[in-house]
Amino acid sequence: MKYMGDSNWWNERFKVRKLNIMDHEKILEEDVKCFPQKGKILDVACGDGRNSIYLARLGYEVLAIDFSKEALTRLNYFIKSECFKIETKLMDLSRDDVFTNLDKFDVIIINHYRLNPKLYTDLMNHINTGGVLWVNGFREVPNDNLSITQSDILKENDFIALDNYKLEDKKLYDIGERKFIRCIWRK
Repeated sequence: MKYMGDSNWWNERFKVRKLNIMDHEKILEEDVKCFPQKGKILDVACGDGRNSIYLARLGYEVLAIDFSKEALTRLNYFIKSECFKIETKLMDLSRDDVFTNLDKFDVIIINHYRLNPKLYTDLMNHINTGGVLWVNGFREVPNDNLSITQSDILKENDFIALDNYKLEDKKLYDIGERKFIRCIWRK
């Protein structure tokens, strides 16, 4: 997976991006009402932190993890410049034991990253009872971004390990010609 799983591709992309905070995912703004009003959030594959920053501004304590050193360098710059309560960790998201040493969280979000489906079982062990797993991503390859391939697309069978958890909401939505899926599970 060159797009989702290649840290070199992402490092190059983040090196040339303008040094400003991108807008958070708009559907996250709608869905935050499903989250506990305060608590700890894990942002998996956070990139340069647009969603982490949004959640920190709402008062959440955020741990932002990514495999791109450049993305986290940018996020750390934003954290220092605006005093956000965000901790960052460089982590190899392709490792089977990536979540092993993490604490428990009230919410875990994964935005525009296709996690290895076999990692969902371990990931759920890091959500407090009553906590939320929020996953959002592409459901079809968009025609306007050739970097995204079929291996980056979220598929229904990715979530088989979550069958024992309550799927609180599932939304298929479009932004222009791009097609997305967003799911919220409660533990």
